[in-house]
Parts: sequence; structure tokens; C-alpha cells
Amino acid sequence: MTLRLPTKIIVLAVCLFGGLLVVSVLLYAVLIAFKSPGEGFGAGSPWWPERFQWGNLLAPFQVAPFATYFRNSIVVGVAVTVLNVITCTAAGYSFSKFTYPGRTAAFVVVLATLMVPLEVLYVPLYHLVYRLDWVDSFAGLIIPAATSAFGIFLMKQSIDSVPDELLEAARLDGAGELRTLVSIVVPGVTAPMSALALFIFMSNWDSHLWPLLVASDDDHRTLPVGLAAMQANQLGDTGVPVIVMAALLALLPTVLLFLALQRRFVSGIAMTAGIR
Repeated sequence: MTLRLPTKIIVLAVCLFGGLLVVSVLLYAVLIAFKSPGEGFGAGSPWWPERFQWGNLLAPFQVAPFATYFRNSIVVGVAVTVLNVITCTAAGYSFSKFTYPGRTAAFVVVLATLMVPLEVLYVPLYHLVYRLDWVDSFAGLIIPAATSAFGIFLMKQSIDSVPDELLEAARLDGAGELRTLVSIVVPGVTAPMSALALFIFMSNWDSHLWPLLVASDDDHRTLPVGLAAMQANQLGDTGVPVIVMAALLALLPTVLLFLALQRRFVSGIAMTAGIR
């Protein structure tokens, strides 16, 4: 579909306005992060700091166990992402390329779980985690999030585009199902796998309610829970630059990951949607 020139101009203008709005908010946050505690932050206050406080870069690590929060988020985020990519790709391969009794019903059940709010599951899930003695442990943060219905759907739709002839040729050559999955299917769906990895990492990185329920000690708190605790402890305007700096540092991994995977992300979503 080709857009007419006036439509293109309107679309570009809207995108430009949205981009400038996001950049201005981010710039304002950066400038606040480098202000001194005594400077104003509300309406009518100057944007530019009177003097850049470069020591604010280290302040989050000095007033709280921010390094521990950061490490925990990295460990949990990477583990959950890797497990989701593996389990969702394997399940998507099963739903896409195998025929067995109950396959369609099982896939419908998986899709139906997308309509169930996570908050509804938190009470029975917490009870299970408590019975397994996974409270205040990485197992309680990682294993309940090891797969996702959205990821299974995404990978199933992507693997549908892999020709069956390639799989039959690999099997005729003596390759087992695991070898076929790793050597034939995975190279053809690396873009959707990258898109899935980005989705899962970002959603897990920003997750707050479940880590708040199962990780109450600093040794297992992730960044969203840690930032909330820091905000509660840094009362008044004096702690605003430190909290904003901590939030900006917490934002860096997701921004860098998106920049690294943005091309694969776009191509993966286009492939899943059937766009050529």
C-alpha cells in the first residue's frame, strides 16, 4: 500500500512530534539526575542544573544495595529470557509440525490463558511457591516465568513458515527431532526468536508485583522492587536526583538490548504477521 504525499506528511509529523516528546521527557530526567539536592524540580524551576553533580552517578550505589538489585535483575532477566526462548520454540515446533490427538485443543487452551489476568494467578502461584520453599530465592523469581503463552503462539506462527520438505529431508538423512529443530528450524526463525527474547526480557525487567511478593530481602530484590524501596527511604526533595539517576541506570540495559536487536525485532514481527 502506497501512501499519498499529504498522508505521508501527516504520518511523519505525528511521528516527529511523538519522538520529540519522548526525547524531551528523557532529557528532563537526565538533567534532574545531575542536579544538586537543594535545587528545585517543580513547575517554574529551571531545567538546566546550576552545576552538574557528577557524583550522582555513584550515589545510587552508596545509599542502597543498588549493585545487588542490578545483578539480581540481570540474573533473573537473562535466565527467564533463555528459558522462554527454549520452551516456547520447542512448544511452537510441536504445535506447528506434529500431528497428535489433542493438539488443537491444547493450543486453544494455551491461547485461552492469554485472557486470564496474571493477578488472578498470583494467589495460587504464591501458595505453590511457598509450599516448594522458593520464597526469597531465584527459583521463585525464574521458574514461574519460564514460559509464556504469547511466546508459544509467536513461535508457532513463525515455525509454520518453515517448509515441511526441509524437515523431511533432514529426517531422511537420519537426523532426530532435536537435531532437526536445532539445525533446520532454529536458523529459519532467528528473527522471531530475537523478537521474543526482547519482549520477554523487557517485560521481566519491568516486572514489579511478582518480585515484590516472592522476594522481600535485599539479596533477591530486583530493580523495580529495589527502586520502590529506595524511593520510600529517600524522603523529600533531597532524594529526587538519586532516584532519577537510579531509574536512568536501570533503563540502560533495555535500551541497549533494543538497539542491538531492533532490526531482528522488526523483521521477526513482520515474519510472524506474514508481511513480506
